[in-house]
Order: sequence, then C-alpha cells, then structure tokens
Amino acid sequence: MSRTLRSTFWLFVLPSVLAACERTEKDLTLAGSEALSDVATQDNDGDGFYGDEDCNDGDASVGPGMVEVCDGVDNNCDGSVDEGVLQVFYADADGDGFGAAGDTVEACDQPADTVPNSNDCDDSDSDVFPGALEVCNGVDDNCSGETDEGVGGTWYPDADGDGFGDTAGAVVSCDPGAGWSDVDGDCNDDEPDAFPGNAEVCDEVDNNCDGSVDEGLMVTYYIDRDGDGWGDASSVTESCREPTGYAAIPGDCDDSAAAVSPDALEACNSIDDDCDGDIDEADAVDVRTWVVDSDGDGFGSGATTTACNAPAGHVAAGGALDCDDASAGVYPGATETCDGEDDDCDGTTDESDAVDAATWYRDGDTDGYGDAATSSVSCTAPSGYVSTATDCDDGDSAVSPAATEVCNEVDDDCDGLIDDADSSVVGVSTFYADLDGDSYGDPSADLEACEAPTSYVSDDTDCDDGEASVNPGAVEVCNGDDDDCDGVEDDGVLGTGTACPAEDCAEILADNPSAADGDYELDLGTYTCDMTTDGGGWTLVGASAEVYGTGYTGTYYNSEGFYWNEALFTHASGSVHAHCTYPGSLTSCNNIGMQFASESWAVAANWGSSLCGMTVTTAYTSATSYIGGSDWVIDRTASTDTIRVGTLEGIAACTTSDNPGSAYMDIWVRN
Repeated sequence: MSRTLRSTFWLFVLPSVLAACERTEKDLTLAGSEALSDVATQDNDGDGFYGDEDCNDGDASVGPGMVEVCDGVDNNCDGSVDEGVLQVFYADADGDGFGAAGDTVEACDQPADTVPNSNDCDDSDSDVFPGALEVCNGVDDNCSGETDEGVGGTWYPDADGDGFGDTAGAVVSCDPGAGWSDVDGDCNDDEPDAFPGNAEVCDEVDNNCDGSVDEGLMVTYYIDRDGDGWGDASSVTESCREPTGYAAIPGDCDDSAAAVSPDALEACNSIDDDCDGDIDEADAVDVRTWVVDSDGDGFGSGATTTACNAPAGHVAAGGALDCDDASAGVYPGATETCDGEDDDCDGTTDESDAVDAATWYRDGDTDGYGDAATSSVSCTAPSGYVSTATDCDDGDSAVSPAATEVCNEVDDDCDGLIDDADSSVVGVSTFYADLDGDSYGDPSADLEACEAPTSYVSDDTDCDDGEASVNPGAVEVCNGDDDDCDGVEDDGVLGTGTACPAEDCAEILADNPSAADGDYELDLGTYTCDMTTDGGGWTLVGASAEVYGTGYTGTYYNSEGFYWNEALFTHASGSVHAHCTYPGSLTSCNNIGMQFASESWAVAANWGSSLCGMTVTTAYTSATSYIGGSDWVIDRTASTDTIRVGTLEGIAACTTSDNPGSAYMDIWVRN
C-alpha cells in the first residue's frame, strides 16, 4: 500500500478507533468491575454485532460481513481497509488523456494528473496518443505500432539525376532521400540527356522522350566509292553524321574514278572529267588557241578557235592576236597609249596597258561601288566600272558601304562585321533566357540579337526559369507551386493532398468542376465532400447525427467553424416517429427542428402542426428546398454557426412516450 493510501486509511479509521476507545472507557467507568463482561454482550450501534466482534461498535455501517466500500474504513472488520475496491490509475504526465502503463497508483478517487487507462505509447509528448493524426515526422503519433504509416507522397527512382523518375519503380514515402524524384515520365533512366521536354539533338538517343529518335534532324548522304567528295545519287542513306564512304553532295558521273567529279578540271583526254556531259570541250585546262597568220609575222589575225588539236591553216596564238595582219608595225607588245589607236594589238583601243591609263573597278551590281578584285586600267571608264573599290559583294546591289546592316548572315554595309557583331544592325529579334532548358524563356531576362544565343529562346512565358519542371507546358500537381505558369497555384488539384488544401468542398468544386464525391484535404483536415447533390460542393460537418423522439442531440455540429449559407440535411439510416415519421414524406410533414448557433429552435417548410406549445421564433419556410423525399436544404445568411437537430416533440419534451426509434442524418454545409 502506498504512503498516500496509508495516510488516507488512518485519516478515516483513527477517529472511529478513538471514539470506540472513549466509549469503552466510559462504560468501564460506569460499570466498574462488570465492564468487561458487559462490553462483550453489548451492541451500542445496533448493527447486530456485540462489542467483542464489532471493530467499531459506534458505527452501524461497520461490522463483520458488511460490504467493503472505498471510504478509508474497515467496513467488514477483517483487519484491512478498502481491500478489493481500490481503483488503479495511471500517470498522465503530458496531459493528453492517456496514461503510461508503468506508472500506477491505487485510490478510491482519481488523483490529479492520472487517468484510468494505460494506452499512451509516449507520455512525454502530448501530441502522441491513440487516435492522434499520423504525420510525416518519424514518430508513431497514433500509437499504432507503426511510424508514418499511410502518409507521404509518391516518389520515382531517378538513377541518372535528370529530375525525372522511372514510373515503374514508384514508392510511397515521406522522403526517400537522394536518387529519387516526385516527377515521373523518364523514358531512359540510365541516360541523363533523355527526359520529357529536353531538346532533341542528333545523337541516336530519344532526348525528349516522345518515342522518336533524332526526328527531323537526319541528313541525306550519298555513296562515294572513289573518295573524291562527290556522291552517287543512286545510293543514299540518312544519318546524324557523315558515314565513312559517303559524301554530302551528289553529282559524281563516274564514282569509280577519283579524278572525275563536278569540280574536276576538264582535260584533253577523251573523258568527261567535270561531269558536264561534254568531252574535251573548249574549257579543257590544256586546250590551245589557234589563229590565222596572214602576214607571217608570227602573230595571227582574224577569227580564232580553240581545240585540243590544231586546225589546218592556223598557228598557236601567242597570248595576243595581230590586230592588223597586213602591217608589221602594229603588233602585240607595242606600247599602248591613250590615243584612240590599238597600238599593241590587244583588240582594244586605249586599253588598260596604256601607259597613261587610269584604274577602274567593276560595279557588277550597279550600286555605285566597285569590286577591288575586279579592276580595269583604261583611258576612260569602261561600261559597268566605277572609280571606287569598296564593294564587298559586287553580285548583290543591296550590299555596299552605303547599305544598312540587317540580320541575314551577310556583311551588308561592308565594314567587316556581320549581323550581331555589327552594332549598327537593324531588324533584330528579342530572345529570352532559358537557363533551365525547358524551351520556355524568362520574360525578365531578354536581349536583342539576329540569332538566339546559347540558352536563349524566342518564348517568354516561363514563370520560373530555375526549374525545368515549371513551364506553360507542364502538368499542374499538388505542391503549392504554379507548375503550368497560368498564374494560379495548384489549380485543378486543390484538396488532393496535404500540400494543397482547400478552404472547403465548394472551393474544390469551383477549382475542378469534375471533382468526384469523396474525401479531400481541407485547411481544417480531411473531410468528406458531396460533389453531386444539388450542384455539389457540400462539406460533411455531422456524420450520422442521431435524431431520437424523446429529446435532441447535445452535439453542436460545425464546431470547427466552416463558413456557410446553405445547410443540407440528408437521411443516413434508421427512422423515428414523433407526431409523424422521419424519414417520411417531408413535403407533407417535416417533424425535425433545427438550431443554428444560439438562435431559437427553427422549423423548415411543411413542418406539420405539432409544436406542443414550444415557441418557435425562427421559421425557414421560404428558405427550404426539398430534395427527394427525405433530404432538404436551408438557405440563410452566411456565417460559421453551429447546427443542432431533434424532433419538434422531443425538443419540447411533449408526448414523447409514443415517440419510438432513432434516426440518423448527415449534416452538410456549403457557401
């Protein structure tokens, strides 16, 4: 017996013992020598036991055979106090209503900081007890014997560390650690360059996980058997890189001879060396020019001809023709001057070799600027020539020192700088940083250029350029982030997880009109939602609320404080009769009363005729809508009011003797 209980025992027993002693001394004084024999035969308390067997003859509730009760007295005179009637209580150090099995005390009444149960698995933590909500914290919160059971998210193995996991290896865990991702869809978890949304490159890998490899990037190559760099168009292949034995350009007319190709030089050898369809034509590299020589001065005159072999009556031209085959004074090599005569027989009067001639530059595109590489020295400007030599492309009139630099990979203004390298370039485009490589750009990080620099794109719709999984093409998931960059976090998935709880079921339905009936995560915890009845969006605040005929429930539903302006009462099970039967034809007789917060008890439309004198100050006749035969809706001013229910006769405590049964209803609210 504990020290406390022993103290309690003597606190109650000692006065009785002392009283008995006092009475005994008194009796001895009065009776003298007869006292001892009188005590043995006396029954002072009238309980049927004489003093020699009654352990307290001054208390009629104490005597042999009496029932021992928990009062600190030896009621049955067996020498023990409160034996067999003491209660065991367990220490509740953390005050959560559950005790520790190893710390007990026996007492008649429950001592402070104890409870009559020993179900607490950690009496030092008030958040740990049977029935507590299990959360991801490595603790057995609900004393079930398991840690973190039924909580956590889905994770996928990410062996290659590219941020996308293998769907086939999914596990549910609070945090599985490194090597896992909460995003699945990786088509090759051994290849870090293969994941959804990655840019496809020509590398024989499905980089973007769309099921195709190197799509749109393959190049056509032509077989090149003779290795001259020109391919045979009759045999082709497609590849990311030029295969051995192939060429990127077709057009070889003899793929067995490396000296024969479209860029070969034609020679006098009875072969079509340059693949132009002609053999030994006039453009052969070793063709000779022949001319008629009438005056025999070694210089020919008149018509010339070129051929691999000399025609009859011709001599080889010596680089220039005789301009007057009847005059020996005029011949090639004479000094030319600007005098209107062809002195040197070069076929041109006052040509470029005139000692006093000027230099002119060809202006093939007539833009007023000449080509320094094509000049002419003559006495007067030849047609199509100008005196300036600063044109960098004489085949394009849009290119000259006077032109404006534009984005076209051409040095338009002939300053030696092309496109982005030229600060004067116009017609540039705006590009946006794509640092996370998801093909969507950051609108706050832009630059202007002709071509997109590395890690820049033309799109500007990325709302988080540090996270590749966040972009306008991403799928919204429950994580508190705006994954698809539509400006709304967790839209379409509210309530599907603890990371994105909703205010109530109506908010979930507004976010996802196709949401189904079931349990959802709200700010206040997990609740059941009805998404179909009367337009849906109902939050269950009272499950199987009892409705009995002889009274009303003392439970205030919606004590958690959901904001609502409509309450739905749906029959769950059972039936009760009080004036009329619930559930019955409620449109004829609705015998259920409702109390909202501290308002007077209220009635719905068609409440019947029995109020048993109860004053009802609130009637919701016009605010009642019936659904089917046993459910109804009350429409009232929005509030967080609590709700109670009962039969009208039970509330008034009137004629309840004939009100049998109990019914159960579910109570829902919506705002």
